[in-house]
Parts: sequence; C-alpha cells; structure tokens
Amino acid sequence: MFFAKKYCPTCKKYDRKFRMLEGREWTVVEQRHRGRTDLWRCTSAGCRFYQPAHHQRDGARLPEEFQNPAAEPAE
Repeated sequence: MFFAKKYCPTCKKYDRKFRMLEGREWTVVEQRHRGRTDLWRCTSAGCRFYQPAHHQRDGARLPEEFQNPAAEPAE
C-alpha cells in the first residue's frame, strides 16, 4: 500500500498507516477538495487527519463523528 508508513501531524509519528476515504467521509470533504479522488486518512485510534496523496499541507481533520475508534484493551 502506498500509505503504509507515513507521517501523521496529528499523531506526531512516522509509522502511521493510511487508507482511502470511505463512504460518508467523502461528503464531508467534498466542498474543500472538489473533484479529488486521492484523499487518504490516518487509521490510528482516535485520529481524524486526512490528506491528499503527496500534499500533506493540504490535509485537515474530519469532524469528531469520524474519529477512529479507540483500540481494544489488551487482556
């Protein structure tokens, strides 16, 4: 995957995995990124950061409702 180990400015770590935006996430960013098809988001627990491929400065955060679920506690 292209975004297997990228830097996330929200997490402040270099080993974050990213995935393409899905479903309703596209409707939230449509106005700002009209016509883009290359938007990726961090998959870390609690993170909402997304960015276009190769253009981190144009990234932003999704609303609270799109926050990734927290990791399951280890038993």
